[in-house]
Amino acid sequence: MAQLNILIVDDAAFIRDLVKKAVRDTYPAAGIHEAIDGRKAISIMNGANINLVLCDWEMPEVSGIEVLQWMRADERYKSVPFMMITSRGERDHVIKAVQAGVSEYIGKPFTRDNFVAKLSKLVFKHHKIRPGGAKPQSSTNDSASLLTGGSAPVTKPAADLGGASVLMGGAAAAPKAQGGNDAASLLMGGAAPAAQEAPAKPAVKARGVASVRFGSGGQAKLVIKDINLQELIGVFRRDGSLPALLEPAVLDIVDQESGDVARINGYVRMMQAQEPHPDAETIQMIIRYVDDDEEKLATLSRFIARVR
Repeated sequence: MAQLNILIVDDAAFIRDLVKKAVRDTYPAAGIHEAIDGRKAISIMNGANINLVLCDWEMPEVSGIEVLQWMRADERYKSVPFMMITSRGERDHVIKAVQAGVSEYIGKPFTRDNFVAKLSKLVFKHHKIRPGGAKPQSSTNDSASLLTGGSAPVTKPAADLGGASVLMGGAAAAPKAQGGNDAASLLMGGAAPAAQEAPAKPAVKARGVASVRFGSGGQAKLVIKDINLQELIGVFRRDGSLPALLEPAVLDIVDQESGDVARINGYVRMMQAQEPHPDAETIQMIIRYVDDDEEKLATLSRFIARVR
């Protein structure tokens, strides 16, 4: 059986690590390469025999669609399968990717199961290799902890794209509840904030509204209480099931003056009920960003400058 060499391309280390973990669990014998942008991806493909590319769309300098167009124009990579992994799920973007020759398309945020299902189908279609069907190889280039912020150890082993057991982006685990039936049931992932007797704080002025989509398929409108270049604090009305703690999410931040939309990849860092009972309807959430895209951060900066 020929070696399966997979190239993972994304400018966010957080996303690369999530994808890499899922790929390694599914195809333990695969050779895994990674690139932080399209230019580096093309350089790797010029020097190695890559037979599957998993690539983000929005990246600095050379985008994912440009990588795909380069591949389809190169005889070596004309038929190599290419999965686009992106938060750009609009119909015109999907059509553009299909016209460029994309093999598969998955939108962020996504669950691990959904990603693995698409990956397995793509690999079997083009290479006739089934998940786990080869001898494992040692890993030499894996950021195994997925703790991209570097400020706390991972307290549980394997993480998946659902985010249930990973500590990422430097966010510390929420403290455990100290008894009682307060907001414990609303902090997903099995941990709850400690109940505290604190003086009432003055009301915080709303700073706008942001849309958020979760990896599990849900979505919410967040009334923004505070926002900076690292994270957003917002409040939303509970409607059905809640996302999990550390679940991947995508924020849509709109610059009202220019109309530009920054789709910021992140994860649910914290959730806390705003009423002191288990059936509380108002939930405060912190979304920590994982994107390093300069254009997205520029749009975000303009939004912050206007609302703060």
